[in-house]
This record gives sequence, structure tokens and C-alpha cells, in this order.
Amino acid sequence: MSEDDRTRCRCAVLNVMSGEVAREYARYHLHVERTDGMGRQVHRCEESGVSWIEERRPSGYSEEVTVLRRAPD
Repeated sequence: MSEDDRTRCRCAVLNVMSGEVAREYARYHLHVERTDGMGRQVHRCEESGVSWIEERRPSGYSEEVTVLRRAPD
């Protein structure tokens, strides 16, 4: 994934991301806003104002998969 792809805002068109794409998007484009009551990190896009909830799900291969879900407005 190129640097431009990592930082280009896709918040208005996507609802869910997973795996390496989600990890890089959270790292390079979003900012951690808080941790919710369930221990999940809530990220926010400064460009669009959209919030994302980061979840960790078992992959079935001994590692967890990062899942970003767009938070309801």
C-alpha cells in the first residue's frame, strides 16, 4: 500500500475494513479518540469527522484480525 493510499480519506464511502488495510488506515489516517466501555478503541477522522470502532477478532490461524467498523452517527 502506498503512502497516498494509507492517508487518503475513504471515510465517506466505506463502512467496514479488516486485516492489514484496517491496521494501516487506523495507523496513518485516524486518531485515537478514546476507549469505550467494552475496551475497544474509538478512532476519529479529522478530515471527515467520522468515528470508527476498532475490534479484534480471532482469525482462526492463531492471530487476531483488526476490524474497523464505522460508528453509527
